[in-house]
Amino acid sequence: MSAFDPVLAVVDFSDDSRRAASRAALVAAEQGAGLGLLHVLSNASAASLRDLLRPHGGVQAQVQSGVRAMLEDLAADLAARTGVTATARVEQGDVLPAILAAARQAALVVVGAHGWNPLRDLILGSTAERLLGKCRRPVLVVRRPPRGPYRRVVAAMDFSPHSLAALDLAMRIAPGADIVLVHAFGIPFEGKLRIAGVDEERLREYRAQARHDALSEMISTVASIGGDRSRLSHAVAHGHPPQVILAKARQLRADLVVIGKRGRAAIADFLIGSVTRHVLSDSKCDVLVVQERAGRA
Repeated sequence: MSAFDPVLAVVDFSDDSRRAASRAALVAAEQGAGLGLLHVLSNASAASLRDLLRPHGGVQAQVQSGVRAMLEDLAADLAARTGVTATARVEQGDVLPAILAAARQAALVVVGAHGWNPLRDLILGSTAERLLGKCRRPVLVVRRPPRGPYRRVVAAMDFSPHSLAALDLAMRIAPGADIVLVHAFGIPFEGKLRIAGVDEERLREYRAQARHDALSEMISTVASIGGDRSRLSHAVAHGHPPQVILAKARQLRADLVVIGKRGRAAIADFLIGSVTRHVLSDSKCDVLVVQERAGRA
């Protein structure tokens, strides 16, 4: 059974969500997985329609029927291009809870980076970002029109269980890709050391030791990975993790960045972590975000 069966694509008929549906179909075809297309008609939209068109009976049913027809047309187009038969599903309710409920039955959720309302995204955060705060499934955020399978992948690596889980998924979702494991290292309390008057030569010594330690752990980690390691390479660099990850992705012209996300914090379900948020915000390519324990809840 595929690690990505079934794939769920969230569709609001924006250009970004259509790109997401296309990528989801490619992943499903490559993985031999099922594909579902989901559109959520929000309660707010339904209420606005009722208020606007109150004299006209059956408007809501007509809207739902029209949305389903559009979704089925998209499914037919994807089937013609990829050979994958997709199921179309229309729900009404609050958007995020409806997506989360559907996601519980999926192995991979695929969304566009933005939807129809950029201003709302700016104020409240995109659906993708809000989803990542609560979803326990791997979430693939699509930014580019897909042009075939992923070929160049950057996988963030901090040697923790969640980054190892992300690497495992990276190797599965991009079985033919070259994957570069990227680790950003630093000196603990470097700023305070400078304030305390530690000279630059001593700081360089600390950096050299930190680099040596990071390389040793990277080599040990790569050696422990099962499967085909011939397509794996690695890089370590001093700096802020999201900047290092994004710089390597630009340098390699990566088409996918994969990053692990820690399990939900008790105090803040909606927060997705500064590194993940920065990468998601500034990446020019697709981003796969993987929970530490990405299995079914």
